[in-house]
Amino acid sequence: MAGVALPPVSGDLGQINRKAFQRRGVLRHFGLVSGWLEPGEQIAVSSVAAMVRGAPILDIGVGGGRTAPLMREISPDYCGIDFAPAMLDVARRRFPTFDFREMDARRLDFNDGTFALATFSYNGIDAVDLEGRLAIMHEVHRVLRSDGYFVFSTLNRNGREWLPHWPNWEVFDGAGLRPMRLLRATAKLLLSGVNRLRWSGRRRDFGDTAIGSLAAHDYSLVTMFTSPLATQRQLEAAGFAVVAMFDPNGLALAPEDRRDSSAPWYHVVARKGAA
Repeated sequence: MAGVALPPVSGDLGQINRKAFQRRGVLRHFGLVSGWLEPGEQIAVSSVAAMVRGAPILDIGVGGGRTAPLMREISPDYCGIDFAPAMLDVARRRFPTFDFREMDARRLDFNDGTFALATFSYNGIDAVDLEGRLAIMHEVHRVLRSDGYFVFSTLNRNGREWLPHWPNWEVFDGAGLRPMRLLRATAKLLLSGVNRLRWSGRRRDFGDTAIGSLAAHDYSLVTMFTSPLATQRQLEAAGFAVVAMFDPNGLALAPEDRRDSSAPWYHVVARKGAA
């Protein structure tokens, strides 16, 4: 099945971030990471693994392929998608026999009820605006089976990643007095400042959702930040029931904690219900 290419939209966060994800340094980073990023991610996926074992899995925002072997351990019936062609090139070089396709999660080119599990790791769902985020939720709901699961991570509006501090002097850690390392660290610091200033006009704060620069990758990304309670409301509107939420350390966010949690991001386990 061929992926659906969205026409470029002026000012679209997806367009901005698609370009950022294809920068050489970002590609190099995504091509090196492997395994689970943190306990929260592993616990969220493991909580549904037994229910979907051997069934079709959709891995959205597969990037450089980090999650592909993890999902293949659950089921060989696997498909990974990404909207950044250069990212898919990295994934295909790493795992040449895996099924990877260029596709935008806002318009999934799959039949209704195809998958038992859809995942979207690394806060990838935040790379589009609120309209796109809601479209992704509805599309995932459509392509999941009646008892399917959606597991993803997302940045928290109430966490420290929203409006991060700059300058970040940690770029000089380990540089010592070595000229080339000092030069690279200085370049990263300056690039971060330029990008932060460049995207400052995109910043919006609506209380439980917001748009702003993300410190990762030299402030080249402009992303959504959403409180756990707002994410729960969005999922319910799309026809999902929230089964669980976990912070990065794997601690469950109880319903009464979802309004004020300060976790930098969180992992969501949702189950498809009646739309």
